[in-house]
Amino acid sequence: MVDRKEIEALLLAHHKRRPLMRATDFYKLLYQGVFGVGHIMTGGAWDWLEKEAEGLDLEEQPEEPLLEEVSANGEMVRVNLRPYLRRSLPLNGLLAAMEETSHVEGSSEEFKEAWAVFKTLVASGRLKVDVGEFEALNDELQREGCRPHHHSEAYRDAYHPAYRVVTRKFLAGVLGPEERD
Repeated sequence: MVDRKEIEALLLAHHKRRPLMRATDFYKLLYQGVFGVGHIMTGGAWDWLEKEAEGLDLEEQPEEPLLEEVSANGEMVRVNLRPYLRRSLPLNGLLAAMEETSHVEGSSEEFKEAWAVFKTLVASGRLKVDVGEFEALNDELQREGCRPHHHSEAYRDAYHPAYRVVTRKFLAGVLGPEERD
């Protein structure tokens, strides 16, 4: 069972940091917090990570934090690649954390409970999103169940996301204690 107040706090904190979030970006955030990265862990995960890291402008997004919580309990985090690479941390350590995280099995019920909190925030006007996009996501969730989504074009254009999602505890061998908290 999800803690409604913690989910609200998570959603509002991400919206404050990235006010151009659309409904699909909130969906992706909640999905990652419940299901992690299993959907991207294919044989090409290393090549994809290495290529993305090589193509990043490390001067972009200077205020971007190293870690961002994507689950209400703080166990699942986004590791933002730019600050990760600025600290000269090893990509193979991040990949190992991703591989460990890929074994995490999320619950559709947990996702739906978190989505219900998002729906309440939208209905109350505390979060404003495009109604058509929001309804389409609700309909898709009812018809097809939980599935991964990409960030919206507006989100990608504004924030240039470059990160990997991992379970915080699997970063223990990569990050120092001051960086994990």
